[in-house]
Amino acid sequence: MSELGIVGVIANPLAGTDVRRLGSPAGHTSNAAKVAIIERVVRAAIDVGAPRVLVADDAGGLGARAVAAVGTNDGVDLLDGPVTGTRHDTVAAARRLWKEGCTVVVVLGGDGTCRDAAIGWPAIPMIAVSTGTNNVFPDVVDAVAAGTAAGLVATGRVPVAAVSRPSKRLVVHVTAGAGTEVGEPHIALVDVALIDIGAVGARAVLDGSRVRAVVAAISSPSACGLSSIAGRVAPLDDDDPDGVVVCLGPPAGSGAARHVRVALVPGAFTTVDVASVERLPHGSVARFEGPGVLAFDGERDVIVPAGSVVSVTIDDGGPVRIDVARAVRLGAQRHAFDVREDHHGH
Repeated sequence: MSELGIVGVIANPLAGTDVRRLGSPAGHTSNAAKVAIIERVVRAAIDVGAPRVLVADDAGGLGARAVAAVGTNDGVDLLDGPVTGTRHDTVAAARRLWKEGCTVVVVLGGDGTCRDAAIGWPAIPMIAVSTGTNNVFPDVVDAVAAGTAAGLVATGRVPVAAVSRPSKRLVVHVTAGAGTEVGEPHIALVDVALIDIGAVGARAVLDGSRVRAVVAAISSPSACGLSSIAGRVAPLDDDDPDGVVVCLGPPAGSGAARHVRVALVPGAFTTVDVASVERLPHGSVARFEGPGVLAFDGERDVIVPAGSVVSVTIDDGGPVRIDVARAVRLGAQRHAFDVREDHHGH
């Protein structure tokens, strides 16, 4: 996949700080806690033999503080560069780590952060650590375990192919009335939603009554966010290659809509009217007409004018997701933690 030996780390200081927290009891991972998570990831990766760790710089100084705490004598370096304090920092960091030849990247953030990393590096070999508001794609995983898994994969003692799988993604094209594509294709790792509003405004989606349709690649009834709409009417197993298309509002025919309770934000619930539910087979296309705004992984981003058409397909071109528990277990089975001396150096 890439040169062995390099672990990358990306932390988003903006993850978990959006407007959704103003009206809900969603949890919060402070910047101090994020610095400590980075430090534990780095120390664990070095402990199992990773010869080099590159920690991306960020506008909050999280990476710089963690590197200063660990020190650079063990092959730990800050991947510095211009930062803007926006989501584009994550995109740029992932792209730079790709060029540096990283074997595995630990990403701290929520669904949006993971999506931004995948925009910068589409097939990024990722360990996603949950520190955002809506965390459907990233896992709640111990930082030491994440760093240990990253180090084992980076050194080749655990083959990445044995503990990973490509993830699904949604690819979105917007075309004008004449069929001309508007802008570049967009991607989402969890869900794409068409929102019935005229402007992007605050990026978070808070009003379920304005959601016209949701296409979900991950459909779990235990999730929060827009994908929970799909998860609570048509759950999919993690290894299912297909997606789910949910249209909201009154049904087109004479049937009655389903009234479904969902958690658009952790700890805050609403009722949505589900008009129809369909499976989206791998490689098939779901189409919607504007106007509205597209939200990718829960964040509004693209205005769709009236007369434009949104086309959504699902494929397996997303990040290569590394199973932390499987990697650490395989490392133990291969005696990766055995040393020649005891803890006192004898």
